[in-house]
Amino acid sequence: MPQREESSTVAWLQESIDAVLVPRGFAPGSAGASNGRRQIIWCAAADAFAARFPALPVSQEPPEGWAGMCTDVVIDLVDVVDEAADAEDASGDWRVTGVNVEGYPLDRLFAGLGLSATAERAGALIGSSAHDSLAWLPPLLLELLEGSTPQR
Repeated sequence: MPQREESSTVAWLQESIDAVLVPRGFAPGSAGASNGRRQIIWCAAADAFAARFPALPVSQEPPEGWAGMCTDVVIDLVDVVDEAADAEDASGDWRVTGVNVEGYPLDRLFAGLGLSATAERAGALIGSSAHDSLAWLPPLLLELLEGSTPQR
C-alpha cells in the first residue's frame, strides 16, 4: 500500500506544487525517501527569489551575500504505516509533517505577513494526508508568493 500511495498521491502533490513554483523561478521538485519518511525540495536562486518576493523574511540578504545560495521550499512527509506499524488503524498513507520556506514554517510566514486566517489554514496542513493537502497546499504556496510580489 505505501508504494501505491507514494507513486500516486505524493507524485501528484509534487506535480501540483511544481505547477506553482517552477513558473516562479524554482527548479522542479526533487524527492527522497528513507525509513518511512519522504521529503520533496524545490530550489530557487536566492538573489532572484529575494528580488521577486521581497516581503518574505528569507529575502533579507545575508552578510556574506547571495553568491551560490538558494532558497528552498521543503515538504516533509511520513508514512503512517511505518509511524504506527503495530497499530490496527495504520492506513498506509503519507502525512504532511512540515512545510517550510528556507526553514520558516509556512504558517509563521503568513502570520508575519499579517494573514492570521491563512496562517491557521497553513498550520492545519500539518498532520493532514498527502491526498487532502493536494487541495490546499498549492493554492497556499501561490498565495504566499503572489502576496509577496511587489505591486507594479
